[in-house]
Amino acid sequence: MSNGTRQGGVLSPYLFTRYIREILGAIVDSGIGCSIGGMLINVIAYADDLVLIAPFWKALQFLQLIF
Repeated sequence: MSNGTRQGGVLSPYLFTRYIREILGAIVDSGIGCSIGGMLINVIAYADDLVLIAPFWKALQFLQLIF
């Protein structure tokens, strides 16, 4: 493979953040999620781990289409 960055490379976290930011923004802006403590929660992200949260399976499928 001749393209990309190596795992653990200096640019890897920066490029991943630039890539994932638009996806997370689209998921948050969708308005689909569960109300927990008065807040709409639809995605939990930590490092490279993501959890999608939806009130029913059809909404979860829609969030997966965005992702």
